[in-house]
Amino acid sequence: MAFDAAAYSLATSTFPARSAAALIDAIGDPCPIWTAENPDRALALLFVAPRDCVAVDILVSL
Repeated sequence: MAFDAAAYSLATSTFPARSAAALIDAIGDPCPIWTAENPDRALALLFVAPRDCVAVDILVSL
């Protein structure tokens, strides 16, 4: 049987569709250890979702 002959049903998502902004707002503050190990990524995250947290202090101290 050819691979395109099988009839597959669409998988239903168990999670409701959420916008990227809602997902970014739902995450917590960046971990201080992760921030120290990944300053570029932490800076990018704080650029997209600015917040006052310990990660800002760690980035300033580097």
